[in-house]
Amino acid sequence: MEKFLNLVRSNNMVQAVLCIAFGLFLMIYPSITVQGIILLFGVALAVMGAAGLMSYFRQRSVRYRDSGTLMAAVFYIIIALIAFIFPKVIAGFFSVALGVVLILLAIVNVVRAFSLRSFGSSIWIAVLAAAVLVGIGGVLIVVNPWGASMTFVLVLGATFVINGAVDLFIEWYTRDSEKKAGTTVRR
Repeated sequence: MEKFLNLVRSNNMVQAVLCIAFGLFLMIYPSITVQGIILLFGVALAVMGAAGLMSYFRQRSVRYRDSGTLMAAVFYIIIALIAFIFPKVIAGFFSVALGVVLILLAIVNVVRAFSLRSFGSSIWIAVLAAAVLVGIGGVLIVVNPWGASMTFVLVLGATFVINGAVDLFIEWYTRDSEKKAGTTVRR
């Protein structure tokens, strides 16, 4: 049982260190990370398009070839090329879409807040405040989509670093507690 616990501890330590390293990488190189994700997205689409083309042209009979397969394959390859040529534009597009969704959610929550007001509780103020914050965030993302992508990656990196640090602290704390418990039992 002790070997198993030692294995779990060493695995947790490795995971914590990797979390911190990955988080620091995201925080130090956020633009490379965003573009890398878009390029990986492009690679995946290119592979899907190539597989579709191979599937289409493998059919010996022209009569049984599915034109939908060909159209989807060409579409994937075109989107992959756009992702390879314009990764910042793609990242900005996704950020703008996220900003628009956040603005719409904020509008819905403002309407809900005023509906809650009629119940006489003061909870509507908290819902309204949260809706306004979400709406401001959505507007900021729409105004500066590339900066929003970078901020997201920075926050994600900080989250990984904090998670790894908490894991290391828990590991240190449990080892320290076990040592203290072991010394008190031996006395």
